[in-house]
Amino acid sequence: MLSVVLTGLLFGNTGRAVDKIQESRVAETAREMAVLGDWVIPHYNGELRLQKPPLPYWLTAVSYKVFGVNEGAVRFPSAIFAVLLAMLVFIWAKQETDTNIASSIVLVLTTSFISLRYFRSGEADSTLLFFITMACYAGYYLVQSITAIGKASSNVTNSAVANKRYALLLMAALGLGFLTKGPAAIAIPLLSVLIFAYLQYGAGQCLATLKLLMNPLGIIIFIMIAFAWYVWILTTMPDIAAHFFGKQVDETFVSGTHQQPVYWYLQHAIDFFAPWSLLLIPTGIWCYKHRPLPKIIHFSVIWLAVVFVLLTFTVNKQMQYALLFEPPIAMMIGYYLQQTQIKTTANAKFYQFNRVIFWLLCAAVIAGLFLAELRHVLVDFNPIYWILMLTIPLLAKKLFKLSALSTPTLLAAVLATTGYLFAEQYLTKEANKSNVKTLMQTATGYSALYQAKPGDGAVSFYASRPIKVVDEKQLVEFLKVEPQLWLISKEKPELPNVQLAEVHTEGKWTLWKVSR
Repeated sequence: MLSVVLTGLLFGNTGRAVDKIQESRVAETAREMAVLGDWVIPHYNGELRLQKPPLPYWLTAVSYKVFGVNEGAVRFPSAIFAVLLAMLVFIWAKQETDTNIASSIVLVLTTSFISLRYFRSGEADSTLLFFITMACYAGYYLVQSITAIGKASSNVTNSAVANKRYALLLMAALGLGFLTKGPAAIAIPLLSVLIFAYLQYGAGQCLATLKLLMNPLGIIIFIMIAFAWYVWILTTMPDIAAHFFGKQVDETFVSGTHQQPVYWYLQHAIDFFAPWSLLLIPTGIWCYKHRPLPKIIHFSVIWLAVVFVLLTFTVNKQMQYALLFEPPIAMMIGYYLQQTQIKTTANAKFYQFNRVIFWLLCAAVIAGLFLAELRHVLVDFNPIYWILMLTIPLLAKKLFKLSALSTPTLLAAVLATTGYLFAEQYLTKEANKSNVKTLMQTATGYSALYQAKPGDGAVSFYASRPIKVVDEKQLVEFLKVEPQLWLISKEKPELPNVQLAEVHTEGKWTLWKVSR
């Protein structure tokens, strides 16, 4: 599994230019934090950035201190938390089911399209998902430990100690999740755990769980982790902080900067969770027919429902938010795959359907090869890398004589990973992904250098210094003091009574010389 997971996380990842706006925000904010030595007040393009919690910036800045400022260091924290997430889910599923099911769950979790997309990015979503899963894990076992005490088991003392530990772990995970990306890290685990306790054991269990979470030490841990930074910022710069925090709340919950219809996530379920999304409907049907299910699958259904309701009725809808669906979906599909891998009278139709999906996946990977050849993009194609990527996991399984991993599931996971990486390398690789990086190699020598609104963190990241974001009015004012300056923009600026000269262009990006 590590050979599949680490390949998906690391192959070709250190050489990709920072291009996506969310990734460039983290990359540049962390770079300025590390360079300035100010680990409390984040800056982005030289300006304050208080809209988002600081933990992703801290993690990336530490990565810079260890590995230097580069693309690999930007993505290292995300990769680490993806591996930790896979380990946590494997341990959890193995404790509740068996190694076979746990293996299938991890492979589905780490080789879905949306997982590969964001586990390979320097954004905060991988870290957020780990802490949400950790909180759900702690909450799940907190409910179980309360049940052990309620049944007056012979091991009451151990159960009482365990429930305190799980309660503290849950509160710490909630705090760290909030410090990563805000309220979703609190709402999703708490609602999932409390609803699970109520549906599985009744209202008394739900209230007992809630009472344990009100433990003074747990509350102190949560508040110190989640809100200490916010309190410090509000205390030292109340007016500025209130503006930034209020703006973020408005954009997320009120006005929305990425508004989509309520059915948006359902509309994109197939492509977000491909190729495993093709098994979503048969998984649901099979699970319904084979009730009662293991408690962990029951919890996963509740977890999935909570995420769906919260995200559906949130104003903002973005692709990275859909990553929150991935752990419960992986648990359900992984369980279904393992239960239907052997053909029996009861699951014959599901078994046949799985075979069809498997061969469709094989056909899609082959079609990708032919498409790449037709488009003549296989200029630097080295078949050895891709052959090793396909064969090493299967050879390792054979070498260690592992029976736990289902060969079809393992091969499907390998094909999904290889297909994604191949498409990223040859089919969807756009020249403009590295345009900013190339352009900044010619622009770093200019002192009076600015970028046009709305700006891009990648400009400052590759300039290795903050490049101020300005509008046209500000440029006119600057020209009253400076005889000439340089501007980076995607469109030709419309400035009256000034001279514009194109210095260098890379794709949509242009470096302009602006003079009186």
